[in-house]
Amino acid sequence: ARTGALKDWLAESAPVPVDRAAGLDAARRAVRVTGDLPAFPAAPLVVQLAADGNIAVGPTPWGLWAWAADAVRAEGTPEEVGDVLERATGRGLVVVLRDAHRHAGQRELATALLAARPDAVLVDMGLPIWRPEGAVHVATYGAAQANALAAAEVLGLTG
Repeated sequence: ARTGALKDWLAESAPVPVDRAAGLDAARRAVRVTGDLPAFPAAPLVVQLAADGNIAVGPTPWGLWAWAADAVRAEGTPEEVGDVLERATGRGLVVVLRDAHRHAGQRELATALLAARPDAVLVDMGLPIWRPEGAVHVATYGAAQANALAAAEVLGLTG
């Protein structure tokens, strides 16, 4: 009976509009940058490392794809390092990951890329528990579209 009453009450309630501006404002205020961000003279290569969802979020879209002029997805295997470095020759490199503390492959690939390209920027779109020492690090504290846009703005990818 209580479930039915709740269902009836919800059907009568006016929908509450989503305030996307408030979400974007919160995402912008949440971004934290460690180190000095480089000024990219040309569009950087954006490498997004694979991350599965979890029971709370499931398979949700995330990352900087919408703002990257050139992006590649990497699974986190050592064989990918050479291909990524070759593709990023002569331009900036942005490495995007999510919850790297849960993904050994992300940590290994990011570490190898940062060793070869200390000028690369690491963007963590989850909980920034794992942080490689000395890397320029952008923490978004979330992987929603608003968090991605806030990171893209900080990186100068939004034009």
